Amino acid sequence: MRNDAHDDFDDVPSLRAEARDHDDFTPAAQPHAGVRQPARKGGATGPLWALLGASFITLAGLGWWSFQQISLMEQQLVATQESFARISEDAAGRLQAISGKVAASESSVTTGSEALKLQIKQLQASLAEQHKQQQGVAGQQGDLGKRLEQALAQASEQQAANAQVQAQLKAVTAELSALKAAQAESDKLDAQLKGLSAEVAALKKQGNPNAAIERLEQDLIVLKSEQEHRPAASAGAGASTAEFDAFRGQVTRNINTLQSQIQNLQQQINARP
Repeated sequence: MRNDAHDDFDDVPSLRAEARDHDDFTPAAQPHAGVRQPARKGGATGPLWALLGASFITLAGLGWWSFQQISLMEQQLVATQESFARISEDAAGRLQAISGKVAASESSVTTGSEALKLQIKQLQASLAEQHKQQQGVAGQQGDLGKRLEQALAQASEQQAANAQVQAQLKAVTAELSALKAAQAESDKLDAQLKGLSAEVAALKKQGNPNAAIERLEQDLIVLKSEQEHRPAASAGAGASTAEFDAFRGQVTRNINTLQSQIQNLQQQINARP
């Protein structure tokens, strides 16, 4: 590839006439005045015409060479301009693409920044809500602690009350057992009293019932003694104890009635002749 910028123009011959281009003619010796020499014709202009022809040829060659160089430089200039135009178009396209990418990046960054700000606001709101919830939970924990203490105190009181109720239940159970035993004994006494009443009725029909009357009196004394020496029921026994006391009073009255009947019977027997 040619590079006309580095072409060497130093070897181009100059077209100016210099002193060295002039021929030095030595003037001929003047003949004597008396002797005439013939005049020379056309011999002195030949080298000049030759020099002019050579100069013209050289000038024409130089002009043709200069024209070629100028044409080549014009072609190179056109190619350079076209190359610069293509480079400019490519650069403009690349710049436009880069500008689009930069704009898209800026838009993406802006969108991402807005989304990040929104997320930060949401996180701040969530943290504030969690802080409020934690405060509420702390208050609820305090209330729950107080309620738990109250429940424990109530449970302790309930346990004490249950223990007291169990003790009372045991006492009532023992009293009921005692009442059942006393009821059995009372039934036994009632049966004995009925037997004694039947014997008294039979004695009334007999002629000499002294021995039987004495035996009945002894039995009545024993029954009355057992009835009087039986321990009294406690005040907390309730309705069952009251019924038992009423039954015991009735048995005592029956015994007294039998005694009075036996005494009357004894008096009647003694009054007989």
